[in-house]
Amino acid sequence: MRTPGPLVLDALVWVLFAVLFVGAALLVKVAAALLVVLVALAVLLGLSLRVLRKRRPRTPRPPRG
Repeated sequence: MRTPGPLVLDALVWVLFAVLFVGAALLVKVAAALLVVLVALAVLLGLSLRVLRKRRPRTPRPPRG
């Protein structure tokens, strides 16, 4: 059985390296996008809770006892 030449193995290693590098870059981009979305959702939740808290009239509670 013939083994592939060194140039074929070098090309295979470079292709594998490129695929892994591009995959890692895409994972980093996806993680950054998710982080931005989560921060935006947290800010919107905080703003909406603040608006709801201001809109609700504050009624004094009757004393306990």
